[in-house]
Parts: sequence; structure tokens; C-alpha cells
Amino acid sequence: MSATKDLARFVSEASYDSLPNDVVDAAKIAILDGVANMLAGSTQELALTFGRHVEAMGGAPRSTVVGWGFKTNPPYAAFANGVFGHCLDFEIQGFPPTHGTSSCLPTALALAEERGSSGKDIITAYTLGWEVQGRLRAASAGAANSAYHPPGLVGPLGGAMAGAKVLGLGTEQTEMALGIAASRTGGLTANTGTMVKSTHPGNAARMGAEAALLAEAGFISSEGILETTNGYADALFQGRMDWDVVARGLGESYRLVDPGFDIKRFPAQIHMQNPIESVLNLREKFDLLPAMVESLVVRTEGRGHSGPIPRSGLDGKFSIEYCAAAALLDGHVGIETFLDERRFAQDMEALLGKVSVEPEAGLGNGAIAVARLTDGRIISAECSAFTGSARNPMGREQHRRKVWDCARVLMPEQEAERVIGMVEELENVPNVSGLMSLMGHRSQAQ
Repeated sequence: MSATKDLARFVSEASYDSLPNDVVDAAKIAILDGVANMLAGSTQELALTFGRHVEAMGGAPRSTVVGWGFKTNPPYAAFANGVFGHCLDFEIQGFPPTHGTSSCLPTALALAEERGSSGKDIITAYTLGWEVQGRLRAASAGAANSAYHPPGLVGPLGGAMAGAKVLGLGTEQTEMALGIAASRTGGLTANTGTMVKSTHPGNAARMGAEAALLAEAGFISSEGILETTNGYADALFQGRMDWDVVARGLGESYRLVDPGFDIKRFPAQIHMQNPIESVLNLREKFDLLPAMVESLVVRTEGRGHSGPIPRSGLDGKFSIEYCAAAALLDGHVGIETFLDERRFAQDMEALLGKVSVEPEAGLGNGAIAVARLTDGRIISAECSAFTGSARNPMGREQHRRKVWDCARVLMPEQEAERVIGMVEELENVPNVSGLMSLMGHRSQAQ
């Protein structure tokens, strides 16, 4: 048994024409969402620091850094674009969570731009990277150390498979790319809520691009890296990988469709989606104003990484209390919600002390918002499947509005329309260089 070889063979032999229509459709939705995240993400505070860093590092100008008006080498472009794609915490999320878009899509785009690859190549590479990354995450979930952030553990391998496909590597070289990427894993959950978190999938994209390029050049790694003694499974998961999940039924179904993915409605951790929507439902149902609320309790089974008093706007993406307070105060939760200006505004500071979280078993990922009003009444509303979740899908027009909202953060409407139109018809794009040129529009914020 060699799961490594099975994955490498599957990736090297797969083609765009072998992908079912529903998989292609799902991939295009996911890629459009990822592009939108990169565009808006490139303007964020942490992206300004990171973009300047990458620009200062130099590099052969072969691949576009989104939103920055310059090119660098493919690994560094993938690194930057992966950070931009993840920093909003707004990308789609699979099951179990692993951030496959910001790990795989930047790799595919950076290498495809350099090689003059087509939109079909991007769809195929992204689909295969997501597939391998998702399988590895699902197969190891039971043995994962929660101190490691999952995209740091499985993302480099997903990125490497996306890169290997763009480069057209054969089975042996693809296996070497897996071996190289497996030694580039890491990323600590303690950095959630800080700028570093977004570098985990960004680094996965970078390492994926580099692993694919090195394998193409003849660089050699250990064979069978996933299952060999002291290899990937032994080192990271105590050898406890479900090998059937890793390699059985390859090509018979694809994880982009089964189990599918959630499209985030709000730019915050996936565990924030139902709590936010429950508070918005409460606000709408009762015409609720913040001044009417004596206390607000969110009942849910889990909670985010951060506590009731987030350290920054960015940290607020992982705080149920903060997300609930923002939903109650503003009636919406968007990109601007997680700026420091909003986090430390006077009304937010006043309300945060009135918001609490109570664990309640049996709710799954659902949430119930309960408000005690100043007149003594107690009112509640719930959300068990947020809009955009696989259980409650987001319609095309609503998703397109999300994409528009992200794109217009960076570029004028006419340019945004061209980018969105090209991605929506990605299978008809003969060379992605034109798309990347549009995405390279430099933000006025820099």
C-alpha cells in the first residue's frame, strides 16, 4: 500500500475533461470567492506590512502580487497572495476546516501566470489541490494536535499538488513534490487572532509552489512520504491516518461537491457565523435597538479562539462576544467591523461588558441569542444553519454581492466587473496572465 503514490498518480493523470460538471461549477464558485478575498485582503493593515516586505525582498518579476502593482518570483507571489486571501477570514471553508483556497489557489495562479497556463488549468489544479488537502485533513482529524493550525499541516501538500498539476509533472515528480512539501509543514494555533495566522496558508501556498518547482528540476525527496517510517503520518499524527480516507475512491467523487463547503457570509471565523446571524435575526425580529438591551447572551456549543475582550479588531474575528456586539450595534458585520477603530469605539466598549456566552450542549454549530431588555422582557432568536452554509446555500446573486463588496475595496467598478467576468467564464480563458494583470491593480492605500 502506498497512499503517496496513489495520490501522486491521481493528480498527474487527472485532466479538466475528467472533472464532472458539478465539480467544475463548484470550483469556479470557490475560485471566484478566493479571488475576491485576495483583492480585498491586499488592502488590509497586515497586508500593507506584508506587501511592503515582499516588495523589499525583490525577486525575478514573473508572477503578480495582487493589489500591489509589481511582480516577483512564483513562490513569493504565492506567499503574499495566500496571506491576502486568508487575512479577512472570509474564504470558503470545507469539512473539516482547512482553508484549502488560500493554500492552493495562489500557488496555481502564480505558476500558471509564469507558464502561460489556461483557466482550465487553474480549475483542474485548484480542484486537485483542494481534494488532496481535504483528504489529508479528514484522514488525520482524529489524531491532530490542536496546537497546530490545520492549514499549516496539510496546506503545503495541497499547494504542492496544485502546483504540480500546473507544471504538468508526472507521477514520480509529483510524488517528490509531496515529499518536499511534507517537510515544510507547521503553524501554531496560538497565533490565531494575530497577523501571523494568515501566514499559515500563505506559507503553504509558497511551499507548495517551491516544492513543485524543485520536483520539476529533479530535486529528490523520500518516496512514500505519507506512510514511510518517520514520515508525515508518524511525525505529525502518531501514525494514525485513515488510509482509506486518504486514497480510496480517488476520482469517483470530489470533496468540493461531497461534502462540499460553506460560503462565509461574514468575514470572521467559521464558528462566528451562526452566532452573528442569530443576533441579526433577533434584531430584525423585534426591531431591537442597542439601547433597549440590558444583557445579551449567546448560547452555543463551542466558542471562538478569543475571549470576551479581543485585543484588536483582527482578534475580534474570533470572539463571539465581539461579533455579537457588532451585529447588535450595527445591524451588519462586514470588513470594516474588524478595524481597530470599530473595536475601540465608545459604543462598542460600553456594550461588550453586557454580552456573554453560555455553552449549551446539543446545538452543534447552531446558536441562540437571548436578550434581556430594560423593560424586563426576555426575547430570543436562533440560527442553526447560516446563509451560505452547505445546509442553507447562498444564492448566486447574494454570493456575487459578496464578491463585488470585496473587489470594490481595491479597484474601480469597471475593473472589478472585468475580473469577475473572467473568473465566471474561467474555462474559456486561454491564458491567465491577463486576469493576473487586472488583479495586480495597485491600491491607493499603499
